Amino acid sequence: MRIWLWLVLLTGCLPSVSLADTTLDDFAYGIKIDVPVGTAIAAMSMPEQVYESAYRRDLGDLRVFNGNGEPVPHMIRYAQTQPADAPWRSLPFFPLPKEATEKAGGYQVYVRTGPDGAVVRVDPRPARTPVASARTFLIDLSRVGRGLAQLLLEWRQGEANLMAALAVDASDDLVAWTTIQQRAAISDIRFGGRRLLSNIISLNPSTKRYLRLRQLDSGPAISLVRIDGRVQPEGRTAIRVFLKTDGHPVSGSPGVFEYHSAGAFPVDRVNLIFDQANSMAETELESRSDPNANWARRAKGLFYRIDVDNIPLISAPQSVSISMDRHWRLTVDASDSTIGSAVPRLEVGYRPHDIFFVARGNGPFILAFGSAAVEPLKVNVAALFDGIGRHRENSLERWVMPQGSPLVLGGPQRLSPLPKPLPMRRIVLWSVLLAGVLVVAAMAWRLARLNAESRKEEDP
Repeated sequence: MRIWLWLVLLTGCLPSVSLADTTLDDFAYGIKIDVPVGTAIAAMSMPEQVYESAYRRDLGDLRVFNGNGEPVPHMIRYAQTQPADAPWRSLPFFPLPKEATEKAGGYQVYVRTGPDGAVVRVDPRPARTPVASARTFLIDLSRVGRGLAQLLLEWRQGEANLMAALAVDASDDLVAWTTIQQRAAISDIRFGGRRLLSNIISLNPSTKRYLRLRQLDSGPAISLVRIDGRVQPEGRTAIRVFLKTDGHPVSGSPGVFEYHSAGAFPVDRVNLIFDQANSMAETELESRSDPNANWARRAKGLFYRIDVDNIPLISAPQSVSISMDRHWRLTVDASDSTIGSAVPRLEVGYRPHDIFFVARGNGPFILAFGSAAVEPLKVNVAALFDGIGRHRENSLERWVMPQGSPLVLGGPQRLSPLPKPLPMRRIVLWSVLLAGVLVVAAMAWRLARLNAESRKEEDP
């Protein structure tokens, strides 16, 4: 009985295994950080090398060390925002005639403006120009503000497909014009029940009062019915980084391509990049975390590149659920594709992280990352950083930059998975159980022996 009690007490008193203090040598690589003297909280955009070499998908295997080799409190979060697009606003516009002279900026027209400079009427001479045949349009910005960043065009939908090249000029007096977009392509193509529409023109910044939209190609005139514009970005939207990856065909599987990203990036946008003009592919895109995992579908749809007068029109990136998978597979439907034997490149977009840390102690500070042995911080430091980045002009953090190339700390061997530790508690419990069985067996054997001896004494 004493043996059983001793084993139970031994099991309960086993000390919990604790990891030694984390050091720089526990990590594969590091990056020096230039932190100015007097900084309380430093902030930095997560370097791309961290995603490439981090062992944990949650980036829990990184630390920030000061010059004394001491880890300092840190927090990571997705990069917050960047300027967002302003709303579209309708713009007054007027068709201009074909005949060019030196009047009114090269056009034989009479332009009537109001007291505020707004265009009231445009009268061509000798005859009015039909909108359907006009190839040049005057756009009035006086009532909607200036500094447009983009134009959005709408036209009458005809039976034929539309592809055109346009230029945009700006002026304050309708005489002297400055080109703010030399050549932009628009298109409206329908095929197989699908529509490829590109009707947005980006502009260089300008504060002029009027714009002139000119059709450069010799194709049919655009029958514009509406022109919208929006100013330079206002508000905030999520920051995103785009990376391109080359792929290779899968042997024995026509129309199937595989890609391997350089790191575990938190991807939430995907697109295909075609090197050849007029390429189109109906596809399904899948991903997985390692070569032995099952494929999970991420996107399905049409990707394309259409060239108009050497200006490429490229499909917009598709939104996907956030994935940090490194392996991607593309399956192309040959019946709805025009890519031939070409291998499209995979473009992925991801929201990077920002890292914030307390600049305690002396520099240089080092961001260390890549370790199979290091676990995420158990202490919640979010409250310590509460309020940072909300009003950047008044915030406590100071944005810093990494210095030079990554350093080799413990080396790539730190990324090798550790052998699974022995289940000590399970071993001890089984040992206790086995010992208990032995104790019971010994007690039974001893009891049986005593019974046998007592019977011998009773027999005459």
